[in-house]
Amino acid sequence: MSATYQKLLQQWASLAADECLKTDHCHKFKVRILPSVEKRNSPNAWRLVTSDNIAWRLANDQSIVLVQLNFVLLTVMHHCAVKHSNISFTFALQGTTTVICNGLRSQPHPHPAIAALDTYIQLLEF
Repeated sequence: MSATYQKLLQQWASLAADECLKTDHCHKFKVRILPSVEKRNSPNAWRLVTSDNIAWRLANDQSIVLVQLNFVLLTVMHHCAVKHSNISFTFALQGTTTVICNGLRSQPHPHPAIAALDTYIQLLEF
């Protein structure tokens, strides 16, 4: 799961450099904080998001990972709303899938944020 999430974050950073930047470490990324997603004093605020050991941290109830994933999920949902792109979620035993614009579909992923990011990358590539 960490490798998939890292790959998606790398794609996001390369497709939308104004939204997400790669830091000096290959597993850390900076995501721009949007005022409608999270309040910050600075208009240039960024949140550090990491994919390092995400599966282990989720399995061991590390709340910081859930906060990061929820932030990514809210950010993707906000970007979809700005682009007037609807996003829907389907929850199943295999994982969560998302659909954007009634055509772009993610693979099943263990967390809705990863599924949403998967589909959002497809929207950016469009």
